[in-house]
Amino acid sequence: MANLGINFSSLLYDPAMDMFSVDVVFNPVTSQPGQPTFAGRGIFSTIDTDIIGENNSIYSDQRTILDIRDAEFAIMPLQGDRVTIPRDSCGVNQGEWEIIDTDGNGGGETKLTIRRWEGP
Repeated sequence: MANLGINFSSLLYDPAMDMFSVDVVFNPVTSQPGQPTFAGRGIFSTIDTDIIGENNSIYSDQRTILDIRDAEFAIMPLQGDRVTIPRDSCGVNQGEWEIIDTDGNGGGETKLTIRRWEGP
């Protein structure tokens, strides 16, 4: 009997990208040094993080992410690459960001943790 897995990339992530993604520009300074920037798309969002200390104090922070669909990349972005987000879903220019972590989910989507690019 054949194993009939679900193609999450085509059935879930592609329609989600069509609905929620914003246009971005990747600068592959680490993944493809010397190559030009290129257009892409991703779902831009922020995740709240609360950490409870030993004394029950709460440290609140946030993590900014850009979810991308693996099938849309010949070479995946890496830590150290940069991404420019000219407009978020509200039309606000978000500027340039640096990729500080990448987490693939094994199903066709990668979460890029990003932070504002401050320059060298």
